[in-house]
Amino acid sequence: MNLTILLVDDEEEILLSLSRLLRRDKYQIITATSANDALEKIAVNDVQVVITDQRMPGMTGVQLLIQLKEKYPHVIRIILSGYSDFNAVSEAINSGAVYKFLSKPWDDDVLRAQIQEAFRYQMLFRRKDHLSIAFENTIEGLIITDSQGNIESINPAFTTITGYVTAEVIGQNASLLRSNRHSPEFYQEISDSLEKKGQWDGEIWSKRKNGELFPEWRSISAIREADGKTSHYVSFLVEISNQKEKERQIQYQALHDPLTDLPNRKLFLDRLHVAMEQAKRSNYYMAVMFIDLDRFKQINDSLGHDVGDDLLKQVANRLGQSVRGEDTVSRIGGDEFMLLLSRLPDPKAAESIVKKIKAKFQEVIHIGAHELHATLSIGVSIFPKDGTTPDMLIKNADTAMYQAKSDGRNDFCFYSSDMNQDVTEKLLLKNALYKAMKNEAFLLHYQPQVDLVTGQLIGLEALARWPRPEVGNVPPSRFIPLAEEEGLILEFGRWVLKTACQQIREWQEMGLPMVRVAVNLSARQFEEDDLVDYIINTLKENNLSPGVLEVEVTESLIMRNPSKSAKILAKLRGKGIAIALDDFGTGYSSLSYLREFSFDTLKLDRSFVIHMTENPEDAAIVDTVIQMGKALKQNVLAEGAEEENQVKALQAKGCGLVQGYWVSPPLNANDTAAFIKFWEPSKIVDLWSRVDSRVEGDN
Repeated sequence: MNLTILLVDDEEEILLSLSRLLRRDKYQIITATSANDALEKIAVNDVQVVITDQRMPGMTGVQLLIQLKEKYPHVIRIILSGYSDFNAVSEAINSGAVYKFLSKPWDDDVLRAQIQEAFRYQMLFRRKDHLSIAFENTIEGLIITDSQGNIESINPAFTTITGYVTAEVIGQNASLLRSNRHSPEFYQEISDSLEKKGQWDGEIWSKRKNGELFPEWRSISAIREADGKTSHYVSFLVEISNQKEKERQIQYQALHDPLTDLPNRKLFLDRLHVAMEQAKRSNYYMAVMFIDLDRFKQINDSLGHDVGDDLLKQVANRLGQSVRGEDTVSRIGGDEFMLLLSRLPDPKAAESIVKKIKAKFQEVIHIGAHELHATLSIGVSIFPKDGTTPDMLIKNADTAMYQAKSDGRNDFCFYSSDMNQDVTEKLLLKNALYKAMKNEAFLLHYQPQVDLVTGQLIGLEALARWPRPEVGNVPPSRFIPLAEEEGLILEFGRWVLKTACQQIREWQEMGLPMVRVAVNLSARQFEEDDLVDYIINTLKENNLSPGVLEVEVTESLIMRNPSKSAKILAKLRGKGIAIALDDFGTGYSSLSYLREFSFDTLKLDRSFVIHMTENPEDAAIVDTVIQMGKALKQNVLAEGAEEENQVKALQAKGCGLVQGYWVSPPLNANDTAAFIKFWEPSKIVDLWSRVDSRVEGDN
């Protein structure tokens, strides 16, 4: 509702001055220069307050207000005139035709305050006029008391809220609702507000008839007579138990993880602060554990988010079962948890809890039809040895956790100061990796593969290299796992495929003979539904036939989801793309799958090849793989052939395909082009006859 004032004065300067002043308070201002003009305008406007001058031509201010009282009794009527006019309007004031007399010249602040009070009174007057309707229909409890707080009336909603019926409270003081949860100063503040402002609104706890306490929002207004004295108080009250419960729920949600119902990071930090202060006073130790669920992303991506969520819930439950009641288990996001172990007698007590956690996670986790083995990497920091602030303890526990991951996962590690250097180096490398990905600062080198019998160059393997002039080359064994951790491996794998195809096209444009290039696929690429389409489209973009490409997959990769892997590999082979099984012999999968996948090539892992002449067990594995390849009619290619005696042994066992430094180290694109151009089958003889001092390297 608009708060509308009608200003009546025959002097336009007065009207302009008043209008400017009162518009500050967002009132809607209507002006009239005579009483008749005022009557016409109030007839077509919803006016709540009229302020008029007394001395005006035709009809005085009092005469105007007497008519308004009869026609519009709800309108608050004010005379604004000189002191000399007071006697002329006093009778009208006593009869109620005039609510208030304000004198000219006026004080701006006083005038604004008086008008605010007039609007409040007008609203109460309207409310009082409709009191019988409000009593019966409002959902707000309503109490009318005298000036001493004695109850004169209540409505049905008051009975519903408090349990008191009319006969039990009429004549009783409203203080019977007091809960005694508030101090005397609280109630004094209410009295002071009613005295000064005529109004109080706020939250208050009250007591029902049955003694139950409940929260309510109460609005109290003073009803004042013309002389300014308070005659009654009108109180509206609304029970807010539901709102308070919602507030409690919101507060709970703000401090707890919605999936596991564990404390979140904020609540964990609050408890950590308290525990540290207690530990300082009582000379106890305290520990922070940073826990990361190993390979959770693989489970989440391959089995779905529902399974991942259920796994996190069961992990949370098992962690809770592994600690004491006074400890805190918190989920801080993703697959990361933090534990707060308080009041430890010595640091070894933390280790016993870690071992209890590890033992708990040796049990299989059942989720639907899936049996999962969840392992954890755990980092531990001890207060006060490893930190005297929450940030230090958490940071150092996180550092120790990463050390546990670096040591092979499924392990725990206590923080030590020398870990920071490793973490700093890893952080710098990670930042450099992101920059290198953005700038495509990687290179592809190519290592030749030859047939020892025919001397033919049968292919090349594309190998990624990361040259960093300022610190030297970063080996793939460091940056490939880091790319996987940071979620960059898909982008990186696509870069390798794209770059290799572009290079093959350039060699073809140079007129070089076609040589098949092998590209490694990551597990993340293998999870993409559009993998086959992406590879085919990349070949088409470079005008290449599928026969120029071979994809290499590892045993562990395809065994994550054998049925899906078989379908993808069948599609690739159906398009004419060769498939090689890389690092064969290092996994633990059933060999029966070899028949189902029908690889073109089995690649003997270099770890067996380089020791086969000294280690009978490695030699036996090499024999087995070669014979298996023959039985399955699949080629066997030995990686890591570096010494002549290794090559002779491989040939004697029936393995004629080799890749390694004995033939050539990985070469850059230009040197590879020269190798392709000048390689002839007869050169295999030169390799057999040469005596050199190749440096053993990474291939």
